Amino acid sequence: MDLWLKDLKSNSNPDIKIFLIGNKSDLEDERVVSREEAEQFKNDYDLDLFMETSAKNGINSTELFTEAAKLLFNDYSKYKITRSAKKGEILKIEDSDNNNNNKQRKKGCC
Repeated sequence: MDLWLKDLKSNSNPDIKIFLIGNKSDLEDERVVSREEAEQFKNDYDLDLFMETSAKNGINSTELFTEAAKLLFNDYSKYKITRSAKKGEILKIEDSDNNNNNKQRKKGCC
């Protein structure tokens, strides 16, 4: 395992999420690492997310943050459910899409 990754995993919380981000995807002709090699690295080291981006062109910028937020939210939800179950509590997780739809309906006339 690469030294930086070994250090990261040994010096952080065991539940850490590690994302591999390949930037400058707009410079395809200057590529040093293939997409397949990066995907293999992600799989070999059990990383949580791999995505190629381009800060210059904005390619996958929004998608990266969306996917990262989804992973973190799902992990947090599992934590809350497990914690609540241990305490014998009933946990209600509301669907944010339904809440947004309800708010929109209340604002409109129909």
